[in-house]
Amino acid sequence: MHPLLFLAATGSSPGLFTQIYDFLAIGGFVMLFIVLCSMAAVTVMISAWLRLRDPLVLPRPVIAQLRSLPQYALKGDIKPLQEFLEKDPSLLARLGALAISGTFSSRQECVETITARAKEDLHHLERGVSILEVMVTVAPLLGLLGTTAGLVGMFSAFGSDAGPDTATIAKEIGVALRCTIAGLFVAVPSVLAHTYFVRRLDNIAVRLESILHETIQTFFAHFEVKREAEIRSPEPERLR
Repeated sequence: MHPLLFLAATGSSPGLFTQIYDFLAIGGFVMLFIVLCSMAAVTVMISAWLRLRDPLVLPRPVIAQLRSLPQYALKGDIKPLQEFLEKDPSLLARLGALAISGTFSSRQECVETITARAKEDLHHLERGVSILEVMVTVAPLLGLLGTTAGLVGMFSAFGSDAGPDTATIAKEIGVALRCTIAGLFVAVPSVLAHTYFVRRLDNIAVRLESILHETIQTFFAHFEVKREAEIRSPEPERLR
């Protein structure tokens, strides 16, 4: 979280809050964009963390129920499992309910449909994570822009007819260094968070594929899916 937001939330001492405010204010106009980048990065981190929690993606009770599919087959009734999955809002429950719905005429058709649906849902989970990758690049560049602006102001102070203005030089050096620090302060957590969420998404995809593949194999091995041709009513006799 950005220092200003953190201090405002925790109620830190006014002296420390003032120091951080001065640190950001001296950074110039570029610092405003860096602060906006930090807010965007924090928002994406919180949103992605909330979306990728196990209870919303791969809850353990749902995994246990899907892996107990052979027991439902022994009882000859899969309806309780279907009702359980329909009540659960998680990603795995939705895909699992579709896999054992019995609406597919073949195992291959079921696999293809579930794979396409899983890719769509995973793409939905990835939304916003790419913003962190953008922040990793943009924040240091903004810091470099602020550094360059500070150096331009510093060298301009040497060209004064009255001689170098030491106060202006010191101020512009401060602007340059503060922008560099702020840019790195945003970029470093962003690259760490981006790496974590990408690995998390990969792990979810692998586990999801494994569980659903096992569920589909078990379902078609123990339950008979009636084809449309089998349940179609017999054709009437032709008129002679």
